[in-house]
Amino acid sequence: MYLLLLSVAVLPPVAAATDKATCHDGDRYRVVSKPAESAGQHLIARKKVRGDEIKPCLYSAQEGDFEIRNEDADYFLALRGSLLILDRGTAPEPRVLILWDIEKRMKVYSGTYSPPLRIADDGMHFWQQSGNATDANCAQAARWREQGLGAAIEREVWLGFADYRIVPGMATRCMARQ
Repeated sequence: MYLLLLSVAVLPPVAAATDKATCHDGDRYRVVSKPAESAGQHLIARKKVRGDEIKPCLYSAQEGDFEIRNEDADYFLALRGSLLILDRGTAPEPRVLILWDIEKRMKVYSGTYSPPLRIADDGMHFWQQSGNATDANCAQAARWREQGLGAAIEREVWLGFADYRIVPGMATRCMARQ
């Protein structure tokens, strides 16, 4: 009985385990994330005084910080300059891509995407659904239907960070859908 009580006594409380902060450093900002109560993360964007500045990784909103409370299973993906890139969802793709302009403190883009993402300094490549898959345009469509899945045609796109407009590319693919 003593060993059982001792091992229970040394376990960390659940709240402490879910409050763990993770830091993501960019040139001008540090983004601190912590798990939300259900799915997703709460985030704080904090401007750095110097690019090489190192401070403790603590989730604690301070004056001047920009806090983004989890809306619907939002997760940190990347930080490019003042652009915070988030992934939303808990299901397989397609998922939702969200971009926040930290300087303006506003959401500048939200739309569906499928990986892989290739992020550059001036924009990013990813895949978006461009049509429905049929047996004629997708060799795997019939097999996927037999397995209870759907199918979609996706096109690789470019999202430029200057204007947040989607530019369709030429590459396409067929992908299964739940």
